[in-house]
Amino acid sequence: MSAAPEGPSLRAPGDPENPGDPVGPALWEGRSAEDWRRRCSLETVEFHSRIGSTSDRARDLVREGSALPALVVADRQSAGRGRRGRRWVSDTSLGLWCTVARSWTGGDLGPLSLRVGLAAARGIESVARGLRIDVKWPNDLFASGRKMGGILCERAAGAVLVGIGVNVNQRMRDLPLGPTPAPTSVLVESGREMPRGWVLEAVMESLEQVWARPGRLIPSAELTALRARSPFGGHRLSVDGAVRHSSGRARTVRGLVATSTGLHADGSLGLRDEGGRRLSLIAGSVSLPSTVKPGS
Repeated sequence: MSAAPEGPSLRAPGDPENPGDPVGPALWEGRSAEDWRRRCSLETVEFHSRIGSTSDRARDLVREGSALPALVVADRQSAGRGRRGRRWVSDTSLGLWCTVARSWTGGDLGPLSLRVGLAAARGIESVARGLRIDVKWPNDLFASGRKMGGILCERAAGAVLVGIGVNVNQRMRDLPLGPTPAPTSVLVESGREMPRGWVLEAVMESLEQVWARPGRLIPSAELTALRARSPFGGHRLSVDGAVRHSSGRARTVRGLVATSTGLHADGSLGLRDEGGRRLSLIAGSVSLPSTVKPGS
């Protein structure tokens, strides 16, 4: 069941009969919702002070027949989530929590998650000069071996929901203790506070190249860039999930020790196990090198 908005919201769907809901903040990061709608080439925009999940709200907009593309942004999420329903700590106004809903005929969501991750990384880097962001398969943004953000792509009645969460202005004391991998933020990595509006606008602009080239495969230039941003290199990894051998069916593995051989255009991750067999990881998770013990 989709979460209902828990706080004031501002809605600017581009409807002459509803140019903007007066409830909630008149501006977000110094701009009106209508200004954001125009600048980001959107049809529907909502800003919430606090909500359960921006992706749940975006799904509601699709079901309600709202004009697409749509953008939902929240200062805080009480029920933010990542892949496989994992909790995403985002009940703070120090990060960027948003979901884009738009029509999409580009096939599987695996390649899309990686393409969005690349676009988000490039967008953030364009405003946080000197910052280097890796894209960890299948949907995470990393910096200095720590998790800075994540991407969640879901389907909704002929549309795609692209959830983006980025730790922006958290200091180390603001980040949750205990998660693996450890978290980080744009502020921690760059040493500078960053207006969230700058990050949102840069990411939305960078995403335009994704929307302009829908397809079932990752374009070659993006594939090259993603391979260069992989944190795996030739390191030994611990793999859980569904793997496929070139000559057989997919099978489920847990704790498989393998080496990455690179990302494939279909979004799967190439692996070589300790027996020398080449495999493709088509769904699952991968532990970074620091968590794999020698000889395991």
